[in-house]
Amino acid sequence: MSIECAFFGVLGRDAENKVSGSGKNYLRLNVRTGDGDAAQWLNVMCFDADAIAVVDKMVKGARVYVEGKLSLDEWTAQDGSKRHGLSAVSWHCHLSQIGRNKQPRQDKPTSGQIAASRNMHAPLGSGTAGLNDDIPYAPEVR
Repeated sequence: MSIECAFFGVLGRDAENKVSGSGKNYLRLNVRTGDGDAAQWLNVMCFDADAIAVVDKMVKGARVYVEGKLSLDEWTAQDGSKRHGLSAVSWHCHLSQIGRNKQPRQDKPTSGQIAASRNMHAPLGSGTAGLNDDIPYAPEVR
């Protein structure tokens, strides 16, 4: 049984670029959703070409957004016990713009540009115009 899913998560290790038996490229991801006791780990096979193109940025700790089909897997561990885990086959996956992955805005003015614009518009005698002028010597008045 599988259901459609969409979730944000954090990569537990660097993404692995793989090739399927039919020759199609995909990424293998290990994603944690939730925190603390509520954390859940998912194995994700991602077939999104855009995600494959930025595999070098899909590193441990990066936040990702994933859409796909979720399924519950069952297997027998080496010790003979039955194990269960979640996996997803993803058709859409990208780096999230939340937290660590957030890129600085390019159109944001620098502090020097802000200071320069303030000095250009300051009225004469306000004390802020001409901050780079030499300060004349003034003897101490008693």
